[in-house]
Amino acid sequence: MANVEQNRWYAVRVRSRCEKLAAAALTARGFEVLAAVAPQRRVWVDRVRTVEMPLFPGYIFARFDPKQRIEIERTAGVACIVHFSDHCCPVDDFEIDSIRRVLGSGLDIYRAPFFGVGKFVSVKHGALAGTRGVVVEVKNRFRLVVSVTLLQRSVAVEIDEAILEPLWTPAPAEANQVISAA
Repeated sequence: MANVEQNRWYAVRVRSRCEKLAAAALTARGFEVLAAVAPQRRVWVDRVRTVEMPLFPGYIFARFDPKQRIEIERTAGVACIVHFSDHCCPVDDFEIDSIRRVLGSGLDIYRAPFFGVGKFVSVKHGALAGTRGVVVEVKNRFRLVVSVTLLQRSVAVEIDEAILEPLWTPAPAEANQVISAA
């Protein structure tokens, strides 16, 4: 196995409902894997159960050298590595770190739509300290949305706005400026 310090995180597309199988197979081959799952309440006709569900259905994350692409793609349950123009596209380390912090926080986690715009923040205190994401308001409560830009998928966790600090403020939209056609 190559030096883990030089390896990057990549999104790995897996066959339908094969997140656990692919993660176990890659781990057995010595790769560092993140299969983001969280307890979710599921309602059936006769009962309600809490089950572990993938936060990014159809995807897991693995740290590897792109030269090992063939070995990854030949692993049980793996469909392909997310790529563009035959080049593997790495996922930013801070996005993986933020997902791990959310998973380890013990807070309720929800899947969320991907937000490309909004207030980009960092958490100052608590179990999620150092986590970066976008803050949104849902039903008068604040949620921190942590995204994986490459997949255009997000997860959200309820959070107190008082422990957030802005990282940057988007520039005013030029589309809102009045342009005269004189």
